[in-house]
Amino acid sequence: MPEKSIEYIRVSTVLNPFSGLQNINPDILQHAAERGTKVHKICEGIISGIGEYGVDEETKPYVESFKLWWEEGKDVVSIEQRFYCDKHKLTGQVDLIINTPEGMAIVDIKTSSKPSKTWSAQGSAYYYLACKAGLPIKKVYFLHLSKKGGKPKLIEYEPDPSFFLSILQIYNYFFSRTKDE
Repeated sequence: MPEKSIEYIRVSTVLNPFSGLQNINPDILQHAAERGTKVHKICEGIISGIGEYGVDEETKPYVESFKLWWEEGKDVVSIEQRFYCDKHKLTGQVDLIINTPEGMAIVDIKTSSKPSKTWSAQGSAYYYLACKAGLPIKKVYFLHLSKKGGKPKLIEYEPDPSFFLSILQIYNYFFSRTKDE
């Protein structure tokens, strides 16, 4: 389905104007994004049982932080699953879906220095997309990894799809108009 993602807007694109990331030096932002991508790939290897490939001095503390959470044992439903909503031409990729005693939960892995105001909306979007795809999601968590290798913070957000859909409507009004309008 690669061609489908071209015509669909990503959740991260919708939330970007509200993130404050445009106020960060582009070189710093790019480096942080590259680090985050590396950490995600390494964590994906750990989850898949492949191992810890690509760990370097910069990613090591984040990986150690992830392992502190992972070693408790998790029942994985899916890794890096992309969802699509035809109605809103929206797509989003969920890092991890696990089974918990309360039911299925989305887990998004974060390496940022601090939580973002957009995480709640992002979690709500992922919840909406996964539920539309037929998954009975009960919880949404963001796993905020420690840059010093300590225990990560597991932050739970109450999913509110209407909140995200309102943001999508605002985004479409201000940013998705055709040049003829």
